[in-house]
Amino acid sequence: MRYAIALCIALSAVLGMAPTRAVAACGPALHACLATATHAAAACRALCRHRDEAGCAEGCTAERDAARAACRSADVPCAALCGAESTCRESVRSCRRTARRALHACRRACTPLDPGGRHGCFARCADARASDEIACGYQAIGVIAGTAAVPVLPSGRAADLSLLDSAELAAIAAADARAAALRTRPVRLWVGRPGVSVRIVQRRHRFPFGFPIDLRRFADDSERDWYAETMAAHFGLVVIENTQKWANVEPSEGMRVFDASDADVAWGNALGLPVKGHAALWGIVPPFSSSGVPAWALARFATLPLSADDAAALREIVRRHVLDLVGRYRGDIAIWDATNETLQPFAQWFNARLGSGIVDDVFRWAHEADPDAQLVFNEWIVEVFTGFPEPTAAQVRDRVLALRAAGVAVHAIGQQAHFVPGIAFAGLPADLSQRTRLDDYASALDTLAEAGLPIHITETNFIAPDDPERRAAQAEGLLRLWWGHPAVQQVVFWGPWNKVAGRDEFDVGFWDDARNLTRHGEAVLSLLNDRWRTDVTLVTDAQGVVQFTATHGEHVAEWSADGTPAHIVFDVQPGSGTMTVAATGA
Repeated sequence: MRYAIALCIALSAVLGMAPTRAVAACGPALHACLATATHAAAACRALCRHRDEAGCAEGCTAERDAARAACRSADVPCAALCGAESTCRESVRSCRRTARRALHACRRACTPLDPGGRHGCFARCADARASDEIACGYQAIGVIAGTAAVPVLPSGRAADLSLLDSAELAAIAAADARAAALRTRPVRLWVGRPGVSVRIVQRRHRFPFGFPIDLRRFADDSERDWYAETMAAHFGLVVIENTQKWANVEPSEGMRVFDASDADVAWGNALGLPVKGHAALWGIVPPFSSSGVPAWALARFATLPLSADDAAALREIVRRHVLDLVGRYRGDIAIWDATNETLQPFAQWFNARLGSGIVDDVFRWAHEADPDAQLVFNEWIVEVFTGFPEPTAAQVRDRVLALRAAGVAVHAIGQQAHFVPGIAFAGLPADLSQRTRLDDYASALDTLAEAGLPIHITETNFIAPDDPERRAAQAEGLLRLWWGHPAVQQVVFWGPWNKVAGRDEFDVGFWDDARNLTRHGEAVLSLLNDRWRTDVTLVTDAQGVVQFTATHGEHVAEWSADGTPAHIVFDVQPGSGTMTVAATGA
């Protein structure tokens, strides 16, 4: 602290400011920087409980100590941090008071959701507090000599949205208007040198765009390697596509086989990406799918109604399956689609035999197996042009609210987003010229959000309409609705490479079998890699500062100092107010 005060006095003399004002301004800003490190470490340690990795908590502490040391060593002028010197002190203190109130409110909201503080809600509160403190002071990042590794990604090609009607375009425009506050943040970057050209490039999105993995689909290592490199460059979440479904885990009664699932999870971990599990309970039967319920269970429990003994036996089999599956990956998988399509009329096998209470049980068993995991209620809605009579978004909302009222640990709603008539999945003829109306769908999202939980867009296939240009417009419109909706916190694409997609007959891939971008793939990448990815070049002002708006995620800033290249790597986090990043050692 004494060093920070002395630094502020020295800087104020250089800048011609009154020393007393400089001390008043820099002190609170330094405290905010230190608090950022403290709360980030608290969030890190909370996540370590889930990962169960040796040395994880100690690593959080080491990062905190390094960050706090960087805070104290940042030779950044107070004016570059706060603006007008005369009002800086109180503005920083007011900002920090707001951050404290937000933390307390977040913790209060977590208490009914997570009484034991286990599934990560309180960790997210600490992470948000750290992000808020950055807006009050600064985040100090050490300069790295040399040039940075910057991704070179296809920018795609935007869709022709004139193919949509005026009501749909209005819904998209409303989502776009919300998106700036939801997905971007103003950033002030201090590099300590005036008149320097600085390029800021985003390397990775913070928003989880996901993709599936089933290693059994690849013909050889070259296919698998291309898929790994391409998916990891564009997306940030791996979802286990098939190998954790009951029929694949237990093909013979009592003989659980996890080899394929283990390989998929290990593959995702090797990429350094979080892995999502899918799915502990799915009451689907042929001809829609053969992976939900194993053939031996279909035969053993075929006759309805089940006897009391058979019902008890089936319930115990499901209990052991859920406990074994979720418990096996504790520390490796933090999010599970715990149930899949429990309201969809063609997936009622479990409900017909055990009643709807089996859904409550599955969530409780999954929570018992891994109290830290976030559990998702995943479901179709008829507003996604399924052709099914139910469930509506309102029915899904009400079912989730009922589960929560019963004390069931549901942490998110999964909105299964196969944009195709459901009968097509059974191999029956379907009219693929029709499509989901985007304004109706936007209303359905709002209805789901009334449950008060995050929405995960799962298993996204852009299938109908089948005309390439209209499909591209549909895909871009949907993505912009999701990007601009405050409840949507995840989007998972199902089958980005058509050659290994589960529904390759519909040409669902963003890349075709020959690895070329499809028309709707171009539209998707034009958003992810161009419209929503920071890439700006600016010249620092007299204070050595550049200001810009960045999409949340990992960024690189690079410049040349006296002919020598230098760069920093920093993360733009969600939060209110301008985030200030100070390059130390510049």
